[in-house]
Amino acid sequence: MNLARHPIRHLLPGLVPILLALPVGTVHAARAAALPGALPAAAPRDSAASPRWPLDLPARWLTSNFMEYRDGRYHAGVDFKTREREGFPVFAVENGWVERVRTTPGGYGRALYLRGDSGRIYVYAHLARFDDAVEKQVAAEQMRTAQYRVELEPPVGALRVERGQAVGLTGQSGTTGPHLHFEVRDAGNRPLDPQVAGFAVRDTIAPVIHHVRAVAASERTRLAGGGSSARLPTATGVAIGDLPLCVSGPVAFSARVVDASDPAGHRLEPARLELRLDGQVVWRRDNTTFDFAENAQQRLEWLELGPVREQWLHRDPAVTVAGREGERWYLGAEGTGLAPGRHRLELRASDRAGNRADATWELEVLAAAAEPGPAVGGWEAEDVHFLRSGKFIDDMVLAPLFEVIPEEMSGLVRRLEPGLGLPLLAPLSLATLPGAEIDSVQVSQATRQGLAPLGATVRWAAGSWPVDGDLVVELPAGTLPDERDGPEDLCYWWEGGRWQLAGAPLAPAVRGGPRRFALARPGTYAAMADTMPPAIGSATLLTRPHRGYGAAVAGLTPPHWEILAVPVTDLGAGVDPASLKARWDGHPVVVEPDLLRDRLLVPVPDDAVAGPHRLELEVADRAGWRAVASVSVICEQNR
Repeated sequence: MNLARHPIRHLLPGLVPILLALPVGTVHAARAAALPGALPAAAPRDSAASPRWPLDLPARWLTSNFMEYRDGRYHAGVDFKTREREGFPVFAVENGWVERVRTTPGGYGRALYLRGDSGRIYVYAHLARFDDAVEKQVAAEQMRTAQYRVELEPPVGALRVERGQAVGLTGQSGTTGPHLHFEVRDAGNRPLDPQVAGFAVRDTIAPVIHHVRAVAASERTRLAGGGSSARLPTATGVAIGDLPLCVSGPVAFSARVVDASDPAGHRLEPARLELRLDGQVVWRRDNTTFDFAENAQQRLEWLELGPVREQWLHRDPAVTVAGREGERWYLGAEGTGLAPGRHRLELRASDRAGNRADATWELEVLAAAAEPGPAVGGWEAEDVHFLRSGKFIDDMVLAPLFEVIPEEMSGLVRRLEPGLGLPLLAPLSLATLPGAEIDSVQVSQATRQGLAPLGATVRWAAGSWPVDGDLVVELPAGTLPDERDGPEDLCYWWEGGRWQLAGAPLAPAVRGGPRRFALARPGTYAAMADTMPPAIGSATLLTRPHRGYGAAVAGLTPPHWEILAVPVTDLGAGVDPASLKARWDGHPVVVEPDLLRDRLLVPVPDDAVAGPHRLELEVADRAGWRAVASVSVICEQNR
């Protein structure tokens, strides 16, 4: 549809951060011989016996790869670059049939699921348009339901496609920029790394290990420098084996490792990480496949606290994802840490093409309760925990791997265990810290967003977040006035200098009890009333005949008129996509909510004649405020 055409960025500036990031000293990055099971660097040639490539662009570059970090889930496919443009045809990679079609305002946007005759499932997401046969069925269902969001599951074999047939056009539906999200799933619907399933990309760039981090694993642990963690940038120039990190007690490790496959330097996730202790492999992670039921286990594989987000170099016992080996090796044979003495650790990061980076450091384990002294050798002491300072001698500590809760503070913390209906993967200690007044910066931002604070903030704190879904908690007294229960009263999360909608308060568990809330993550929250309806742009719009998609593509007929983009904004509760209603010259039409870009995309009926027309729009936000607008549209036949 070519709604957003931008010039292609010059690639040279993208080389600068890669060159600056090349490691020295304790890290060795090299083009290695292919690892066992690694694929050749060059993309395979298409042949009748192999899957066809889903795009016909000459460059095969990725912006994201398989099992990259996402908030509480794994990335289930790869993202192919599409020159920052929409409208490139995507092709069936093997013979099969369309098994499922979805259109959603967010997530995968327009998505097509192709079941190959081999049994595999191929997913094409963020499309701008489906092929004519699918587009016709989707449009009919949208008109029937008067909703953009639809899901179709055609009968088996009803929509057959042949290898090489165009099944849609690339776009940016449901996401923030043009690209093709492409997945390969086995017959049981388990995602597979496309690069080991016939869709490898050429890659000559090694991963980069930016730093490693030692993290205290118990309240008895002491690290050189006195922090709860110590970080070693891997470009310090320190000789291997010199100036080890001194510790007493058990110490776990995390690392920030990124990969790239092209000069633009898009951050990717290394396919394989391996850690050796004194020459023996103690942990390995290979991103080859996973089950969607295991998605939330991603939270157990990453150290994520405040600005810190790094890969743990051990396996939590609750992690069952394939390709994981080793558990909490850092506890040693007795569970109190590694044996006293010097130990050598080696981390290797590899991509699917066999490029690799290595980092080596040493650890000096002292006797229990010994004081390690100052940090040396490039190690930098840091804290990665929540510390509650107060009038007590012993402060409350909620760290990723341990906790210290003085008796005087025990009333602030709930210890939650998996089971009994709780969506937990591991035990969780959750602190509730109510009563803080909303500060002037937060009040000013609320005003700009059309929000009115209703009470004090509440902060929920935790050292980790092993939660699979939302955790229902009670709202402390003073957060929401008892007498208020309006639909415009919602809970908001303070993040990135603005208030983000978090959800509506829930009814009490028992009559007269406190209101509750479904908590998605720790942080600072406040209840607020949304005071403003959405704003709809009302300027006269102009549309002309659609330019097409370049060369004609069989089975993909462009619309007669260009798509209209109507601005719509709501800085408070946000637009409710299900509320949208539209009429073109008095007749219902279904519009696409493109809310990531604060707009609605309106398809002009193909039979619209040249001249003036009237578009009527109605939209509500999630607090129930409604707005209507009448927009003049001119269909201009000549360009």
